[in-house]
Amino acid sequence: MEYKVPQLEPYVGKEELQNLEIVIRNKWLSEGLFAKEFLDRLQEFTKARYALLASNGTLALFLCLLGCGIKKGDEVIVSDFTFNASGSSIAFTGATPVFVDVAKTDLNMDPEKIEEKITKKTKAIMPVHIYGQSCDMDPIMRIAKKHNLLVIEDAAQGFGVFYKGTHTGTIGDVGMISFFADKTITTGEGAVILTNNEIIYERIKLLRNQGRPHSSTFIHPGIGMNFRMTDLQCAVGVAQIKKFGEIEKIKLNNYAMYKNLLKNVKQIKFLGENSYTNIVPFRANILAEKVEELVDYLEKNKIETRRFFYPLHKQPCFSDLKSKNENYHISEMAYTCGLSLPVFCSLAKEQIEYVCRTIIKFYEK
Repeated sequence: MEYKVPQLEPYVGKEELQNLEIVIRNKWLSEGLFAKEFLDRLQEFTKARYALLASNGTLALFLCLLGCGIKKGDEVIVSDFTFNASGSSIAFTGATPVFVDVAKTDLNMDPEKIEEKITKKTKAIMPVHIYGQSCDMDPIMRIAKKHNLLVIEDAAQGFGVFYKGTHTGTIGDVGMISFFADKTITTGEGAVILTNNEIIYERIKLLRNQGRPHSSTFIHPGIGMNFRMTDLQCAVGVAQIKKFGEIEKIKLNNYAMYKNLLKNVKQIKFLGENSYTNIVPFRANILAEKVEELVDYLEKNKIETRRFFYPLHKQPCFSDLKSKNENYHISEMAYTCGLSLPVFCSLAKEQIEYVCRTIIKFYEK
């Protein structure tokens, strides 16, 4: 189907093409000058003491876990409402993901539900900063300190998102931000790992680069794999980070337009916004009545839709975990009622108006 309103279109153009041309002309395609510039800009923006590039967000999370020493037999507490990679990265270390329900207001991890899930096997908490807002990190950090646990932040959707003035991904022991195609800034695939802990940094530095501190040596102090990015990706990333201010402004304007045009539709509700965090909209996310019928109606009117995440405790790949019979009322409600509307930068005002008119018409029927 050719959509009148697609769900996503990356905000790329001449700046990215110019940087890619430089890489091709220089004939240095692996990590090079653009990788260094991209990493420097990321570190400056987030104020992280240490930063490392990774080939994608899932592998970045896996590296964060390995860098923290998470292994078989351990347990890691993670939000139940998140993309599957949050849980699968834990499982790939041999550890067990333990799911926690989310807060009704913003669908981020509910700190009040964490301590009941802590056991002698628990080694870390993985808060997931969902849909462009930060988790409430102060109580999470207090719980971690009380129980001597590590905090590994999944800030895949958190670029430009700050908790009380501190960038997401830099609050816990280690964190990561994704640059997948639908993220706030993109390199197609890619991620950055952030930490203020030198020991964790040095471990991950070896793990991501074949067990060696830099690529010009053939002496390998440790065991590692290749989790690096290319200069082609980083050339795109440099162009993207330079226009983040523009991207943020457009997304916020688009989000505000949805909220204004749909403010009188009593059958839908936008997610709540908290004073301790700014918001960089990942999508325009709503909880809607009769969501399945609404999705069908939007699709028939050539509007591409996206449902909310399927709760981790219900995922077939985690069916052997005891958590399947526990209560996760909010994450289940979110999937049942949730719908994501597009906010990408090249979305026209007329397209947003068309989406909103179509939603209004559906509920009028």
